[in-house]
Amino acid sequence: MDGGLRSGDAGFSLLELMVSVAVLAVLAVGVGLSTGAVVPGAERDAQRFQRTFEQIWALAILARQEQGLEITPRGLSLSRRTAEGWEEARRLYDWRGQTRLVSSSPVPVGTPRIRLRSDGGTSAFTVSFSGGGETFRCASDGWSGLTCAPE
Repeated sequence: MDGGLRSGDAGFSLLELMVSVAVLAVLAVGVGLSTGAVVPGAERDAQRFQRTFEQIWALAILARQEQGLEITPRGLSLSRRTAEGWEEARRLYDWRGQTRLVSSSPVPVGTPRIRLRSDGGTSAFTVSFSGGGETFRCASDGWSGLTCAPE
């Protein structure tokens, strides 16, 4: 009788390790989603808008193609510039609270109210997010980037 382990019995198999990593990943996503729900509506909307704005701004510069964001009281949509004009690509998400956009210059019909140009400039605007007793304001003058802060 051998009493010892054979070389094939030591350690974990690749399949066991992959299953363990998958379970941990699912748990991490669950924790991330549950902690994200604690943020009040206005602050969460402002944070999501700021992240999206920065990503689309970087995309416009890297792709050398003007991008657009359309803010409505219901949600945020992405638009892109084509040879024929502006086309709405897709709806990104809905707001949790109330949202109001003020553009500092008139916008032609069929053009998104926030335009992110390939040279790094944007249209000037102010967006107010309110809900849960809080109000956050995000603004851009067109060149110095986006700032978001509570009011």
